[in-house]
Amino acid sequence: MNIFRLPLLVCAVLMYWLVAAVAPPVAPQSESAQTDTAKSKSTSQSEAKTSKKPKRAAGLLYGIAKAPPKAAGTIRLGAYNIENFFDGVDDPNLSGEYDDIKMQTSEDRCKSLAKAIHDLDADVLGLEEVEGEDALRWFRDTYLKDMGYEYLASKEVGYYRGVEQSLLSRFPIKDIQIWTTEDLSPMEKYIPKDTAQRKKEGWGDDPKVKEPLKFQRSPLKATIELPSGQELTIYVVHHKAGGKATAHHRELESLRINEMVKADLVKNADALVAVVGDFNATPMEKAAKLYRDKDFAGLVSAYEFRPEAGQANEKKSAAPDASDSSAEADGSGDANAEESDTKSDATSKADAKLKAAEKLAAKNLYLTHITNRSIDYILLSPALVKIAVPKSFFVFGTLMPGSDYDYKKDQPPAGYASDHCPIALDLKVAATNPAK
Repeated sequence: MNIFRLPLLVCAVLMYWLVAAVAPPVAPQSESAQTDTAKSKSTSQSEAKTSKKPKRAAGLLYGIAKAPPKAAGTIRLGAYNIENFFDGVDDPNLSGEYDDIKMQTSEDRCKSLAKAIHDLDADVLGLEEVEGEDALRWFRDTYLKDMGYEYLASKEVGYYRGVEQSLLSRFPIKDIQIWTTEDLSPMEKYIPKDTAQRKKEGWGDDPKVKEPLKFQRSPLKATIELPSGQELTIYVVHHKAGGKATAHHRELESLRINEMVKADLVKNADALVAVVGDFNATPMEKAAKLYRDKDFAGLVSAYEFRPEAGQANEKKSAAPDASDSSAEADGSGDANAEESDTKSDATSKADAKLKAAEKLAAKNLYLTHITNRSIDYILLSPALVKIAVPKSFFVFGTLMPGSDYDYKKDQPPAGYASDHCPIALDLKVAATNPAK
């Protein structure tokens, strides 16, 4: 029979039986093998599901939930970036993409900002991203009537987004200065020309195309007349944002402000000088480190006055007690080591997980920005360091959006105030005005 003359269907059937006749038999899969296969499939599906990071709901991510009370005979110095704060009055200098009417801060955000400022209870508060003096006065008179902020300051700096640095104070403000046309190019003298040296010393890359070398947002400098009769010189800063690409510009801004502060301290070594605000640089980035460099302003971060400060040194300096010595003498230390070695893997993993969680919680206490960074600081001159209250520095936690929040498209959740948390430090200066 010539199978090639048969219909195709018949040919297919014949070929199937021919192959089956010569092929070796296939053993049925065992029950255990079937179970392993099912487990493997289930595990891979489970891993695929859990590989995605779980969504985080809106809540308090950073800082402490309740601001500590001020001790008697102290005042509180604070800083807060209140994120694009605009009133409802049209500013003719802003239009198009940055028309301030479209950017009016919502009622809910105004109330949330006011609550954060109430709870912070700073006597002198540096603010960033404020539309201007009129907007600040309206906010104060509408939401902060009972805070005692009789004095305020804010100056137009020509920034294209229409926001600037400001001050709210319970004490008189005078001698306000800004630098809107300051040429920053002379600051290049501090930065090495050699690329390798720049990198070694932590400077930002020399940009191929440089923007106009001036402050993007001029610092606001003012003098506060403290109730003690002393004067506090304060610089409220907001360095240029933009990450690595704009590091060089931030460094030039930092260098110039460092020169200003250093000149203040040369004139009066005992001057009370503070630099506060949003530095847009983490503590070990050059623009932030320069302020703490003794070759420049030589300021001290208020972070050194956090509650945990000095604990490590205290532990190191603590002498071993008698029980420690006897443990070494009688061999009980070895027994403890053996007991430790016998810990189950599960216990060890649990301990490691707990330690990691504790470390993260400790770190989160001092993060200030929605991007999981610490970029807001209070920096102190030597004379201010002497009157800073130990363990009084804190980051005040405010509600942050959930992990799926997109600021470009989404409305912030109810209770959201800003993408920054406020910070504060107490100083031993008797206040004449009662808080709140």
